[in-house]
Amino acid sequence: MLRAFLFLLLSLPLAGRAQTTITVDDQTFKMDGEHIYTYAFAQGDQLTLQMELLVGRKVQNVTFEQFNGPSLFSDYGMDSSLHKTIRIPQTAVYQLRVRESGLGKKVCRFSLHRTPAGPLTERMDTRVTWDVRQYPQYQEQRRMIKTGSKTGITSLGGQVNVSASKLGIKNPVSAYHFSLPPNTVQWAYRITVGQAMQESRKKDADQLTSAINSGAARLLPVAPPTALAAFALGMAIDLTVPKVGEDVEYALLTAENLPLFRKREPYKAFIWQEGVSSDVQRRYSPLEGSYYFAFRSDNWMDDITINVDIEAVTETPIFAEEIFLEPVK
Repeated sequence: MLRAFLFLLLSLPLAGRAQTTITVDDQTFKMDGEHIYTYAFAQGDQLTLQMELLVGRKVQNVTFEQFNGPSLFSDYGMDSSLHKTIRIPQTAVYQLRVRESGLGKKVCRFSLHRTPAGPLTERMDTRVTWDVRQYPQYQEQRRMIKTGSKTGITSLGGQVNVSASKLGIKNPVSAYHFSLPPNTVQWAYRITVGQAMQESRKKDADQLTSAINSGAARLLPVAPPTALAAFALGMAIDLTVPKVGEDVEYALLTAENLPLFRKREPYKAFIWQEGVSSDVQRRYSPLEGSYYFAFRSDNWMDDITINVDIEAVTETPIFAEEIFLEPVK
């Protein structure tokens, strides 16, 4: 009794696993002579073959066989349709053959689906991309393939102080250095001067709460930790941009262009703005590497504090092992 209970308990996870059905092929073709369709299947695959005549009556012969091996199914004189389930005995190349030598116009359609025996063979490449008559020998191989990606949010940010010019004694320039995380696909930033940061963050937090309550955030691939992150993900959210207080000139630069900015010499920038007390932007370039936000103040007497918030959206690829067959040449 105890053995039976343990066997049932161990069997439950297997029985509860949802089987995946994968469409291998779906074709409609005119019947004329012999049609051969070649595939690679894994041991334990369960195939479902459905075929029907759209035009005409009867098909001479339908055969499913292992290449240079035994026939797994054969039907002679198929009338209007057939439905067949086939179990694959070993990992190999298989062929579906449809023969017709009669007179009259005939159009046939078939679909072929497979239910893998397990998670590994679920990632079986069923394509046979070589001429099996020229290279009848083949071998099983495995490779890593991209099966998806995981969306993430990386938050960056900090403060930088820009001194006043002190009537021309000092150079009123400072810079904030940052590095975009690997696999960044887009990002957003907010630059705020002085107390504008507190006002912007509070109002944006209210905006995000409203968006979450309305259900709009459910459309995003990952829950945004901030309103700026929601904006970086592409949500249409009205971020706060105060227009009062101290302002600053800024540019997004590479390290090579930062000294030119400091010296007021010609430089290249991804973006340049002036007279900014708060600014929000979504960026699709650059997407990798290290950069600088360079700031210049026109205040003669008072230093200013600048806050930089950055939310980077990353898409980290997910890889899994795939089985495939390749010819022995």
